Amino acid sequence: MSQYKTGTATVTNGSPTVTGTGTLWLANVTAGDSFTIASTGVVYDVGSVDSDTQITLSVNYAGVTATGAVYAIGTGFTVPDSFPEMSQGDIETATIFTRAMRKIQSRFTGIVSDISGKAGISGQTFTGDIAAPKITASTGILFGTDTAAANTLNDYEEGTWTPSAKWNTQTTAPVITNIQNTTYTKVGRLVTLQGYFAIDFADKGDGSRGLRVSGLPYTGNADFNMGSIWSANIAPLGCFIKGNSSLAKVTLLAGTSNNLASTDITQTVEISMCFSYYTAT
Repeated sequence: MSQYKTGTATVTNGSPTVTGTGTLWLANVTAGDSFTIASTGVVYDVGSVDSDTQITLSVNYAGVTATGAVYAIGTGFTVPDSFPEMSQGDIETATIFTRAMRKIQSRFTGIVSDISGKAGISGQTFTGDIAAPKITASTGILFGTDTAAANTLNDYEEGTWTPSAKWNTQTTAPVITNIQNTTYTKVGRLVTLQGYFAIDFADKGDGSRGLRVSGLPYTGNADFNMGSIWSANIAPLGCFIKGNSSLAKVTLLAGTSNNLASTDITQTVEISMCFSYYTAT
């Protein structure tokens, strides 16, 4: 049983003292338990247990003075959060349930109601899997004591991208086939991507002045961003993203000219690329 309700109670408006008749409160009630007079819908916390027939509430009783009233003292609480529990045969269950819901709401409000500062979460430790709802920071995240807007992490994204190709100067564009593992991750302004594709010798097109790989998920910033590219058929290769562009230029790193041309492709070319670059925002 989560309530003690043996005997009757006498309460006086404006006084915290409750007097019992036929009660054994010393052995069955402790400070922090919940006291209510039946049919009032109001719960008080027990401040102290003074004797078998007297308890003191934590605040003055605000209801109507009553003698020999039916009462209940809630003695069952969850651990460690101290939400009131209910058992078969309890009275004032609607009142108990309402109080429990308000305590639950207050607890969650105090922990994660608003990460922007409406309710502090300093010192809280989260364990386990917070599956839903997820915590959303609409203006970004700052770590530690940092307050600089420039250091705010405001984006994280994972996805796929679809490469296509052209020659810088071309009559016919090359055809990309066997596209695999074209994924990217964006953390703040930094985009890291990878991909594998092939250019069939029969569909290499006709062009010169470097191969352009387009379809990058984001446009780069104004700087030149160097990348890593590998092919077993043409070596060595290099690539870079020209400023303010979403094109990766593939070049030769040996020979008299670094401008890769369709004539340099003498068989089916397999290309793997992996590089990181910065976006403007």
